[in-house]
Amino acid sequence: MAGLTGRRCLGGGSCAPSSTTGPKCLAPAHCLLPWPHQGRPTMRLFFAVLLMLAAMPCGHKAWAQTPPPPDPAPSTPVDEVELPAFEPTRPQAVLEGFVDGVVAAHRREHDAPAVTVSVVRNGKIVFAKAYGEKDVEAGEPASGYDTLFRIGSVSKTFTWTAVMMLEERGLIDLDADVNTYLKDMTIPEAFGAPVTMNDLMAHRAGFEDTLKVFTYPDDGDISLTDALKETMPKRVYPPGARTSYSNWGSALAAKIVEDVSGKSYRAFLEQDILKPLAMTHTTIAAPSLMNEDERAALATGYDVKAGAYEPAELMQIGPFAPAGAMASTAADMAQWMLFHLGRGEHDGVRLMRPETHERMWVRAFDDRASGADLAHGFMSSVYRDVATFGHGGATTAFYTNMTLVPELDLGVFVSQSTTNDRTLVSDLGPLVIDHVLDRPMTPARDDPQFEERAGAFAGNYLDNRRSFSLFEKLFATSSKATVTPAQGGGLTLIEGGEAEHYAPLPGAPDTFENRKGERIVFGRNEKGRVTHFSDGSGVHSYDRIGLSSNPDYLNLALGAALFFAATTLLGAWRRQGRDVAQTKLGALLGLGAMAASIVTFVFAGATLWLMADLSSLGAAALQSYPTASVVSVRLAGLVVFAAALAGLVSLWPAWAKAGWGVWRKLHHTVFALALAGLASVLIFWNVIFAGTA
Repeated sequence: MAGLTGRRCLGGGSCAPSSTTGPKCLAPAHCLLPWPHQGRPTMRLFFAVLLMLAAMPCGHKAWAQTPPPPDPAPSTPVDEVELPAFEPTRPQAVLEGFVDGVVAAHRREHDAPAVTVSVVRNGKIVFAKAYGEKDVEAGEPASGYDTLFRIGSVSKTFTWTAVMMLEERGLIDLDADVNTYLKDMTIPEAFGAPVTMNDLMAHRAGFEDTLKVFTYPDDGDISLTDALKETMPKRVYPPGARTSYSNWGSALAAKIVEDVSGKSYRAFLEQDILKPLAMTHTTIAAPSLMNEDERAALATGYDVKAGAYEPAELMQIGPFAPAGAMASTAADMAQWMLFHLGRGEHDGVRLMRPETHERMWVRAFDDRASGADLAHGFMSSVYRDVATFGHGGATTAFYTNMTLVPELDLGVFVSQSTTNDRTLVSDLGPLVIDHVLDRPMTPARDDPQFEERAGAFAGNYLDNRRSFSLFEKLFATSSKATVTPAQGGGLTLIEGGEAEHYAPLPGAPDTFENRKGERIVFGRNEKGRVTHFSDGSGVHSYDRIGLSSNPDYLNLALGAALFFAATTLLGAWRRQGRDVAQTKLGALLGLGAMAASIVTFVFAGATLWLMADLSSLGAAALQSYPTASVVSVRLAGLVVFAAALAGLVSLWPAWAKAGWGVWRKLHHTVFALALAGLASVLIFWNVIFAGTA
């Protein structure tokens, strides 16, 4: 299972996505986290993208082709709001030219068929445009005003905004037990503490991750309530203890919006948010449910294979659409950014009082103030000494990121119609901030005095966004991170064979920053021991693991079993045609050992099939998950367990009655123990004796 190891994320949908740079390997998928890490093997890459998605299907609008509107007229808000004073150091035309150059260079290098970007500043749209073709085969150009891009987990920002609107109306208490508002379902008690809306908005409810949200077709008739009941994940952490990006938890928040408002989530979104803000080119309808005009406006998502564009299968999440199914244009998303930068008001329309919006961008938890976290659903971090908010999104064919910088009255939205490479979507926000600030970056530097304390942080860590109770726990074997002391007074974070250097951040205990300005923050237990850390996206946390939880032991156990299986078969081949001293029972035990060897190789073959299958698995195949390869690994694992049990039972007769020489007895014993070790690891990682999504 060596191929299961790899790097998690750089995000939503998200992954998960970062408010400035996206998850460290580009999350909040984003991200749906947020997003998957660059460099991660295909299996982990696939599931990280899926589990970082966010989705929602919506109403049908008129999609007439319209020319770019002029800058919106100055608004007259109900409550006068003074926007932050900001004098740009670069003219708008220069900024647009800068973005044009960045996008052009990226498209040349990474084969992006279409990219859409909007930038807002000082209460106005600087530009909203698209590059490339929405349909490569037809040669149809993309438009920043009319072409829809699927925005994945950026959809969640609409859910969280809806929650804050209802909180302002006195219908939701963010610190109350969510069961107070749920009409047709109940979150089970655990850890002596209820799940609150603040927990959901910070992705700290303590739910395990589940692949089940991606197994529902968009055109199914199951309700969100029933789907939530069918897929309810186990509570594995006390509320507030750990960050673990949750599409299920986000959908639960949408369910609460429904129960409290008395409207369907789709109706609330359309009537209370999209229509007032004149976001007429935004929909939560899944592609298969869009009307003719909407479907015609949707950009085709592509896989890039051997330099050729192939239309990608569309992600389906059915009733979980609020977690990330929305599609929008760059121009509409510019309106959304202006609304939030306007503290709940845009173009004379106020949906939220300034003080409510101000509270929205205040974190509910203060345990990592110097690093990235979530502020009532928005990814919150500090980049170059300015606070940023936003979200990223990832589907099977689109990467998206939205970055908001209130201090600069600046917003950047970017989306692309391929998941071939996420560098542009990850980096454009920070690059625009760099361009606007127009001053050198001063990253943290190594501190030689830190060297003597660096050992306290060293160790292996595992991403908390994973399944704990189902077969899919196996996929977490690729999410290990290793922290080692770095010479000179810093730390090295290693994921999937890729290393990133972090220097201690002055004045911020247990906080470290890399050369890009991304920060990781470590946490300690009551005894002062380092036990976990959170990444630069704010949507992932990692727990320190001991020897028993180290994914490397899965590879070691399988390797040992394969070695002794091979030498068992080799020994049998060498004994062919020779007069070997053994009893009839010894001959029978020898045949059993050969059978166990074959079983071990069958299991290894099934594992390779699983890895190959998942690396090429399309979105449509999730509708029939678990796949045949998953079933084969589970069945082969059960046979390995039976072989291990038989091997242990055979040890006494092998030594007492088989008539073998001492070396053969020793080999048989070690093989039996290796099989037992493999079986125990398979049990630990839920390959056997656990259900599937």
